[in-house]
Amino acid sequence: MFIKRFETGQALILIVLAIVGLIGLTALAVDGGNAFTDRRHAQSAADAAALAAALAKVHEQNWTSAGMARAADNEYTNDGVRSIVTINNPPGAGCDGSVPNPLNLAADPNDRVEYYIQVIIRSNVDTYFAPVVGVEQVHNCVEAIARARPAVTGQIAFGNAMVSLNLHDCRSFWVHGTADTDVTGSGVFVNSDCSSGAFQAFDQSGNATLSAPNICVVGGATYGAGDVIPPPQTGCGTQLPYPPEYIWPQPTCSVDGTRNNGILTPGNIPGSWLGADVTLQPGTYCISGNATINANDVVTGVGVLLYFIDGRLHINGGAELNLSAQTTGDYAGLLIYLPLTNDNTVILNGNANSTFTGTILAPASEIQINGTGSSYGFHSQVIGYTIDLIGTADTSIFYNDNENYDITLPPTIEIVQ
Repeated sequence: MFIKRFETGQALILIVLAIVGLIGLTALAVDGGNAFTDRRHAQSAADAAALAAALAKVHEQNWTSAGMARAADNEYTNDGVRSIVTINNPPGAGCDGSVPNPLNLAADPNDRVEYYIQVIIRSNVDTYFAPVVGVEQVHNCVEAIARARPAVTGQIAFGNAMVSLNLHDCRSFWVHGTADTDVTGSGVFVNSDCSSGAFQAFDQSGNATLSAPNICVVGGATYGAGDVIPPPQTGCGTQLPYPPEYIWPQPTCSVDGTRNNGILTPGNIPGSWLGADVTLQPGTYCISGNATINANDVVTGVGVLLYFIDGRLHINGGAELNLSAQTTGDYAGLLIYLPLTNDNTVILNGNANSTFTGTILAPASEIQINGTGSSYGFHSQVIGYTIDLIGTADTSIFYNDNENYDITLPPTIEIVQ
C-alpha cells in the first residue's frame, strides 16, 4: 500500500526566509553604506576645516570662525543634532578620548604645540531599516590635526658653525692641504648623502686636521685616524632640502657708492673697488663683477654687508681684512652674501692680522678657506654649497649666534594627522 505525501508549500517557506535575509542584507548595505559615506565626507570636511583654521591662524585671523565656516560649507553646521564640530588649539581629547602629542608627528626643531589645530566632527546618521532592531542612528567621529607654523626667525642649518648644503656629491666637505682648522662654539654639518666609493660626503686627506665640538654627516665619511676630532657621525641628522626653504636675504642699494681717497660709501659698486687699501663706511654694498683682494692690500669695514650680486670673491694670502657685519637692522650679522643665483667661488685667505665677524653665506658656491693664521680668525657661520678647507695657514672658526645672521623660515600649513 503506498501513501502519497504532498510537499507543496515547503518552497514558499524557503522563499520567504530568503526574502527576509535579502531584506536584512539590503538594510545592512543601505544603512552601513550611508554611515561609511558620511564618515568619509566628515573626514574630508575635518581636513578642510583644519587647513582653513591653520591658514587663518598664520594670517592672525579668527581661526575658530574660519574652521567652523569651512565645516559648515561641507554640511557639518555644528547644530548639535546633525553634527557637533569642535576646534582645539592646542589639540585636546580626540575621538578615542586621548590627547595627541603633535610634537611627535613632525620633526622640526622650531616646533611648538601651539602651532597645532585639531578639528573633531561628530555626526549622527539616521538609519532607514535598523530602527526595526532599535538602532535609530549611527554615530561617526573623525578628527584632523593641522600645523600652522608662522614665520619663524632662527639660526640657519640648526646653528652649525660650518655647513655644506650639497645634497648628493662626494667631497661636499673636503679637508686637505696641511692646515689645522679649529671650530668652536658649534659643530660642522654636511648635508650630502654620498656614502659609497673612494670619496664620501666628508673627506679628509693629507696632513690637514679638523677639530670641532661635533661633526654630523648625512652620508659617509673618509678620514685618517686622529686627523678629525671627534670622528664624524655618519648617517646623522635630517637632510635639508636644497635650496633650504628659507626666506633668503634680498638686499638692495638705491644709490651708487662712491670712492674717494680709499674711502668707500655704501651703494652699488664694482668689485674692482675692493682692491688696494680701502675703508668701507657702514652700510650695504651691492657689488657687481669680480673682487680680488691681493697680498698687502688692507680692507677695513665696520658694520658692513658685502652683497656679491654676480661676481666672485678672491682674497689672497697676505691681505689684511678687518670686516664686521651690521649689528642692527634686517641684515644684522650678515657679512658676506652671494645669492642662490650666484654660484661663483668664494676664496677666503688673509694674514695673521685679519678679522671677520658675521655670517658668510653663499648657498650656491664653493667656499675655499685657505687659512689666515689669525688667532681671532672667523667669528662667523660659514655656509656654502660645498666647503673646501685647503692651504697651509691654520684657521680658527668661532661661532656665536649673537654675532651672526638669523634667517626666517616662511609660514607653513599642513595636515599632520
